[in-house]
Order: sequence, then structure tokens, then C-alpha cells
Amino acid sequence: MEAGFEMSDSVNRWTVRGVATLLIVGVVAFVALGAGSIVAWDYSNSDRFCATVCHSVHPEESRAHATSVHANVKCVECHIGRVSTLHMVALKPEHAKELWGMIVGYQRPLVATTLQPARENCEGCHWPQARQYDSVAVFKHYATDAASTESATRIVLHTAVGEVREHRARPIHWHIDNEVLFYSPDPQRRVIPWVQVKRADGTTATYVDATAKPSAADLQKNPPRRMQCFDCHNEVGHPFPNPADEVDQAIALGEIDRSLPSIKARAVALIARASKLYGEPKDLAPKIEKLIAESAPKDAQSDEAKAKEKKFAAAMTRILLASSFTRPDLSWKAFPNHTGHKDFPGCFRCHDGKHLNEKGEAIRLQCTMCHDLPQVRVEGGKGSVPSTVMAGLAPPASHEAPNFMRDHYTRIDDTCSACHGKLDFGRDGGNFCANPACHGRKYPGLGASANS
Repeated sequence: MEAGFEMSDSVNRWTVRGVATLLIVGVVAFVALGAGSIVAWDYSNSDRFCATVCHSVHPEESRAHATSVHANVKCVECHIGRVSTLHMVALKPEHAKELWGMIVGYQRPLVATTLQPARENCEGCHWPQARQYDSVAVFKHYATDAASTESATRIVLHTAVGEVREHRARPIHWHIDNEVLFYSPDPQRRVIPWVQVKRADGTTATYVDATAKPSAADLQKNPPRRMQCFDCHNEVGHPFPNPADEVDQAIALGEIDRSLPSIKARAVALIARASKLYGEPKDLAPKIEKLIAESAPKDAQSDEAKAKEKKFAAAMTRILLASSFTRPDLSWKAFPNHTGHKDFPGCFRCHDGKHLNEKGEAIRLQCTMCHDLPQVRVEGGKGSVPSTVMAGLAPPASHEAPNFMRDHYTRIDDTCSACHGKLDFGRDGGNFCANPACHGRKYPGLGASANS
């Protein structure tokens, strides 16, 4: 009996040890699997995974994102959304097709098709109901003359929202409070031939580009969509600015010394030469450095001049690398910026004076809806001259005409001088009708220019 008892006790001990060991191994395996799953999940949501493993977007996109105002916003926050973990787990399989594209190859896209609705994403940080005010912007531009002459443009942007907005009829962010539908046959939405506005009272107004009328079949094939924040602010995540503007900013910030002779012209010439280069940054860097060195003055220089040249080389290397691409068919121009209307149509995709409703009325083309008239200070020049409107004097009805900015020069008479003073068209400043920011430039997509 004693021997049997001892054997049974030994078996029980081994059984307990086995069960305990199994439980411990199971717990360790479960913890390890859980920890591994968490690490794998976090990695699958990282920018590195999204841009290089899940699918290979333009390598320039990652570099642009790193310098954008949303550099700390992850890819998944915009392209999948700021949703719960379980919701994200459910959404992830929808992006599995990108992995297949990585395997068999696909054409790298020029536009994102997976952005989540702005009201669910953008407005998580940019709350439209918050009280906000109009903003003031100052842009500095440098000419390509020997002195790189500076002109500074000050503009008041009507960006107010909430209560502050109510005193203006239709400022920039009017589109947030109102339902605006639009149709575009272009994935990048460079062209918008059809617009419909749903008013608060339930009525609608439809505007169609008279030069490119979409058919009912077009609208059925590609249904109109509601305008989102990113239909105008499309470059906030991956900006590809005009490198000439980057040069202006570098000069304004002192990164490029304006005392160097014809430095803006030299920078613009370098941009033109560097635009013919393409490849990976590590391969382009020495080529760009060579271009910059070849553009440097060949005569003897003082230590001070050499220091200025060194700063110029560093700034231009950064600018040219940031605006370089791995493919010869791509440049910053392949990625339109719909905010404003400088290099691309932007606002003029709809506000061009050609979109008419059934009454023949155009979508309003009035600069002062979105901003005050720009005031320009030209170094050594005349600059702009503001209106001399007296308090209590109401503007004439002609100023409210939908197409006023396109044909305002045909409405001039002697009464205009009461507010605007001497009326001499020009672009060199000195009187109200010679504003350098308005005249002497082209407006992309508007089909008009002011070169007088």
C-alpha cells in the first residue's frame, strides 16, 4: 500500500507540474503573441509601412509630408480615419488591394482616393463652430533684376467662421456651412464644369460651365460629390510648392543673402537647370551641388562673400532636392495646389465667370469676397494706393454684379474717382487702378489677364 501510495503521489506531482508548466508556457505564449500582435499592429499603422511596404507611393510624398504642417499626422489618420481600433481592424482589409499592386506593379497615383470625409477627420482638430477671425498674410517676392528688388504684398483673408462670419455674405469658408455639390471628370479635380448649391431654405441653384457642359450620362457615370475641406486644401499633407516661391521665402528669412548680385535671377536659372535632373536624392545631391558651384562667381572673393555663397549653396541644395523627382515625367506642376489661384486655377475652377445658372447669372467673380484688395509696397517704387472711400458712402450696385471683376473696366465713369481717385490703368502702382498685385499678371483658368 505504501509503495502504491508513493507512486500515486509521484504521478500527481508530475501531473501538477505538467499542468503548471503547460499553463505557464501558454500564458507566456499568449503574452508574447499579444505583444507581437500589438507591435505588428502599430507597425502596420506607421508611415513607413504605409509608404514603402503596403504600397509604394511617390517617394517624394514622404519627403513632402515630413516638411508639411501635418508632419505629425500619420497616413492612417487621413486615409483610414481617426476611428476606434475595432473599426480600423474592419477597415484595414479594404486596403489589401494595395499589397497586390506592390506585387504585380501599378501606376503610382497622382491623387489620393482614400481620404475620409472632412467632417469626420479634418474637423476633429479644425472645429468650424469655434470663433475664428480674418487673417492677415504678407507675401514677399523678389524680382530677377540685379538688385533682386523686393515687393511685399499684404492681404487680409476673409477666413472668419462662426459668429464672426455673419457680417460677411460669402467669405472663404462659406463652403463649410453650405452644401455645395460638384462634378469633375478629372481625378485631380483641376476642372469643375458643374456646381450645385443647396441653400438653407431647401432650394437649389445649379451652375454649368457654358464652354464644357457635362451631359446627364456624365453626371450619372461620375455622380457629383459634396465639397470637402481637402478639395481646396489639397496640399496640406504633401505640399509640392513652386521652388521659385521657396527661394523668395529663403531670401525673406535671410537664408539667402540678397546682397549677392542678381541672386534671385541666379536661383531661378538653377531651378530651370535642375528641373532636367531626376533620380534618388543621394544620386542627385552631387549633381545639384555641381550646378550650384558652376553658377558661382569665378573672380576672387572676400571671406564675407564666400560665407554668403556657402549659405546660398546650402539653401539652394535644400530647395532643389525638395523639388526633385525620381521620374522625368513628374515635377511640382503635376501636383496642383487648389488653394488660391497663383500657379493653378484653384478658386477659378468655379469662380471664373463662365459657370451660369438657368437665369444666366454667374457664380460670383469678386476678389473681395475672399480677401480685401491687396496692398503692395514696392522697394524704390510707387506701390498700391488704397481707396479713399468716405464713411457712410455705400458702393454702387455694379460692385455686386456676379461677374464684376471680369468686366469692371467697362463700367468706369467719372463717378468712380470719388472713391478711387485718379483712374489710370497700369501695373506699377501710384494710383488705385495700377495695383501691381492685380494687373500685369495672368490668372490660370480664368481665361483673362490684366496686363495693362
